[in-house]
Amino acid sequence: MYCHQCGAKNAPEQKTCVKCGARLLTAEVRQAVLEVAAGAEAMQRPPAYRQGEPVAKREDKASGAGGVFQWLIPLLFAGCVGLGLMLYYSHEQSVNRTVAALHQQAKKEALAGRYSQAVKLLDEASAKRPGFAALRRDRDLAAKAAGLQSQLKEAAEQLKAQKLDSGEKALKQIAAAVSEREEPLFAPLKKELAADQVKLTVMKVKSGLDKLHTVDALAEKLDSLNGLSGQEAAAVKAQIIGKIVGISYAAAEKKLRDKDFAGALDEVDGGLLYAADNEKLTAYREQIVQAKQEFEEAEANRIRLAEQKAAEEDLNNRMAAVEVSGLQVVLDDYGDLQISGTVTNKATRPIESVSISLDIYDLSGAYLGNTYASVSPYRLEPGESGDFSASYYGVYSKAKVSVANATWYLE
Repeated sequence: MYCHQCGAKNAPEQKTCVKCGARLLTAEVRQAVLEVAAGAEAMQRPPAYRQGEPVAKREDKASGAGGVFQWLIPLLFAGCVGLGLMLYYSHEQSVNRTVAALHQQAKKEALAGRYSQAVKLLDEASAKRPGFAALRRDRDLAAKAAGLQSQLKEAAEQLKAQKLDSGEKALKQIAAAVSEREEPLFAPLKKELAADQVKLTVMKVKSGLDKLHTVDALAEKLDSLNGLSGQEAAAVKAQIIGKIVGISYAAAEKKLRDKDFAGALDEVDGGLLYAADNEKLTAYREQIVQAKQEFEEAEANRIRLAEQKAAEEDLNNRMAAVEVSGLQVVLDDYGDLQISGTVTNKATRPIESVSISLDIYDLSGAYLGNTYASVSPYRLEPGESGDFSASYYGVYSKAKVSVANATWYLE
């Protein structure tokens, strides 16, 4: 059996065309068409070719009223059947156009992700052409997509309610089902799924941010957001970067107070690694560099002054470590001079074995001689004092004594 609409071959028991879906002619209709066609063909033959009658006899019959009805009735019947067939064909073509339009609109709806609307349109088309296999196939696909879309909406509601575990489980199940589908109508569903997966990742990262207080931990979360797009992902990235900046700044500030300039720079550079254009960290880095330079200059100046002072102290320790005071000279009854005094350690280090050299002069200034005196105690701390005493014999008159020299050992 062949389709009168598209010419495709169909099985005898088929009611609609497997190719275009048009309703096929029944056996009765086909028989009627054949009979009408045969009658019309017989009416068009010349009278001489009608079987079983002489030409003269047929001409006699044709001249009567019965002859008129003999060809008029089949002709009217053929016209009625032809009109009916024409109306039938016109109706079938109209149905086919309607079904094709519904089918095309359903495809557009499905490709736009409006699967429920596509199912309704395909159901409407299938009601008009129930035997159209393409409609059934597309309807099944649209219904499958609509079901997955409904599940996806439920998963989105779970995420909205902060039920991340159940939402994640649902998304994994949907992803497994969608991954097996390559049909174009599943593209919008895959896009929706990807958006919800991004949302899930963002929510999981965001939920744990308050517990993270190190740059490394925050950087790990930031890495997990790489490759994700959308406003929510961008907002969480900005939040993480802001927290990294704050932690880096605070750590650098503390180390700067401790004069740990290298550590402060490391903290700032660690933050700039994730926020290269951050003005706050950039300005603070310049401040650290400037403070480091000023500190190094001050330290160099301090060291120079310290070295200078140390040199002066060393010179003083070597040249003027002792101070003699309270020098007394007494002429005893035997004509000898009894000399005593006090020595104070003016050095910055302990001294020991201090010895004082004393010159003796008469009252006219004539040099009489020299004597030595040892200081007790043997060791003097910085600022500590010790006493010395000495005798000079055989003067028999008053005299003057002056300190000629002093010697000591520095520890």
